[in-house]
Amino acid sequence: MSTSPIIPRWEWRCFAPSLAMLAQAASLPADVAPRDSDETYLLDLSGRCAENVKLRDGMLDVKHLRQTDAAGLELWEPMLKAHFPLGRTDVAAVFGPWMPPAGLTRDAYTPEQLVEDIVAPQPALRVVELHKSRRAFSFAGCLAELAQITAGSVSLESFALEHEDPQRLLAALQSLGLDSHANTNYILGLKRALGLEHAAA
Repeated sequence: MSTSPIIPRWEWRCFAPSLAMLAQAASLPADVAPRDSDETYLLDLSGRCAENVKLRDGMLDVKHLRQTDAAGLELWEPMLKAHFPLGRTDVAAVFGPWMPPAGLTRDAYTPEQLVEDIVAPQPALRVVELHKSRRAFSFAGCLAELAQITAGSVSLESFALEHEDPQRLLAALQSLGLDSHANTNYILGLKRALGLEHAAA
């Protein structure tokens, strides 16, 4: 498991075909260079999984949804950030509910083996390949991010704010005229964009 310090953060996010006006309202600095990445998200269509699971930069990155407060903000806790090949222990910790009947047959897994052995046999799991171009900056004391996302033929943008203090996050949202209850995390946003929100598991 990852030994990095665990810092749960409250998050708010939205998706739209274009968020240019919101980026202008949040004073996105013109000199912020985008960071591009190709990523793989694993979506659980059954809704039983409270994890955000993605593969990026040769690593498995897992965050757990700990809590949703009365304002609609979500508290996400980093659970694992591990390099591939991924050991049996880490695979079992993340994919316990989806373990194959024969158990884990490898001591270590590449990304391709993880998808082939664990994800592909599960009808409730979907693999979503996407490209992101992210620009990170600061707004009202919060971490902010504007991302352009391409998943197959679908293109959209996402804006997010994060902070350890939910009150500071709410104040930032209010200054932008944003509804905290309209919070849409990555998993739900991708499901909606790809027409999978009500897909049968």
